[in-house]
This record gives sequence, C-alpha cells and structure tokens, in this order.
Amino acid sequence: MGRTVKKEEVEELLGYRITKSRFQEALKLAKNKQEYIYRQEKRPVILQQWYLLKLTEEYIRSLAFSEKTADLCRMLRNMEKEHPTKSQGAHHDIHIVTSSAL
Repeated sequence: MGRTVKKEEVEELLGYRITKSRFQEALKLAKNKQEYIYRQEKRPVILQQWYLLKLTEEYIRSLAFSEKTADLCRMLRNMEKEHPTKSQGAHHDIHIVTSSAL
C-alpha cells in the first residue's frame, strides 16, 4: 500500500495533539480496516493514503469516545459505591448541592 500516515497529519485534521501510543493504536486499526474494505470491494481508491488518513482520524475519535464513556461509567460506579441505594421500595433521601456549596 502507499505512503503511510504521519501523526502530525492526523493531529491537523483533529485540531489537537494526540499521544504517540494512541496514534499507533489507531493507525494499526485503520490499516486493518483498510485491508478488510479493499478485500471486500477491490476499489483502488481504498488503498490511497488520504483514505488511510481518514480511517485513522475516525479511530482516534472512536478510541477517545470509548475512553470517555468508560471513565464516566467508572465514575458513576464509584458514586454508587459511595452512596449505596437502599431497597427499591424504601424512602430515598435526596441531597441537592448548589453551586454556591461547591
């Protein structure tokens, strides 16, 4: 396949910097996807460098979204551990925290 994608090119598309490890992971996934799509469709355009660049950008965004989602789930799980709910039928105390209390 043609010329490979550079980290700086992906960062330019994204508008922000990424870690080398995140770039390498996304590029590996993008190359696998590019090869898979080409095996299915056999269109030469799929092998072009810009196509791999866009796939890499797509994976960077996907990995970032997955990481943020996992972080949010972890945070919510930790909140539930700190404040376990009582039985479903029991009365629940509601605590409202105003911004002035923060």
